[in-house]
Amino acid sequence: MRILVTGASGFVGAVLCRELVTRGHAVRAAVRRAGSPGAAPPELQQVPIPDIAAEFDRRALLDGVDAVVHLAAIAHRSVGSDAELRRVNVDGTVRLAEAAAGFVRRFVFLSSVKVHGEDSGSGAYGEADALQPEDSYGRSKLEAERALTGIAARSGMELVLIRPPLVYGPGVRANFLRLLGWVDSGLPLPFASVHNRRSLIYLGNLVDAIARCAERPAARGPFLVSDAETVSTPDLVSRIAVALGRPARLLPAPPALLRAAGTLAGRRDEIRRLIGNLVVDPSRARRMLDWRPPCTLDEGLAETARWFKSARGHPERTR
Repeated sequence: MRILVTGASGFVGAVLCRELVTRGHAVRAAVRRAGSPGAAPPELQQVPIPDIAAEFDRRALLDGVDAVVHLAAIAHRSVGSDAELRRVNVDGTVRLAEAAAGFVRRFVFLSSVKVHGEDSGSGAYGEADALQPEDSYGRSKLEAERALTGIAARSGMELVLIRPPLVYGPGVRANFLRLLGWVDSGLPLPFASVHNRRSLIYLGNLVDAIARCAERPAARGPFLVSDAETVSTPDLVSRIAVALGRPARLLPAPPALLRAAGTLAGRRDEIRRLIGNLVVDPSRARRMLDWRPPCTLDEGLAETARWFKSARGHPERTR
């Protein structure tokens, strides 16, 4: 299969391109700038696209392609304004899909569980549950999903929407990277009294799910994907500590106090995610794609910890 991957030099895209090449696909990679020789598989066709949302002729990018996997996006609200989020995450997606409609068979869009909102009610979600995003990033993804649904209905193009929760793995940034740093520091963390459940997904598991969505004829519509087990924040801290070879130092603190402290420190949303619930039901992906996460949570954390220690120049530790 001939597959175009946008955002191909990003956190997910670089790993996905290697996986698709390994599976025997011909991959065209839309990247911000071409990588140095040896940085990508030699079979990869790199096409520099500095701005996926800009005005340019997309026909050459899409020529001969069977499927598009669209990853290019602004991934965090703090990176851009609401207008920039919409320009890249909505307008850029719509322009690419409209150019693809009519001669590309399948369009796979990496959305987010944030289209469902977060930490409301039980914090448990399935594909059919209400879509109520709570921030600009989630709203941009939902707007893109709805626009893509209309384009697919008009053109007959097959559409797959993938809604992952927090993704972790080598190269992770933002909140999970901060959590790794906190655990690695050895400082006590006030999460012992938190009794929540959260779904995560390891990068390798997400890439496997995306590849299945590109390959499998049965792949249609939205899919929630996650690791096989959910985890509480204190359990996650303890398991990260094991992976890093550090002691897990957890102190009790009432969740209400943590919320108040987060608000005062300007980290309300970060604390809410650490102490709230967000559990997704990936049963549709299991049923329709015959998909099971190939890596366990502990295997994913071990790979992430190895990358983290190497990036920071840590020697191997024993507990």
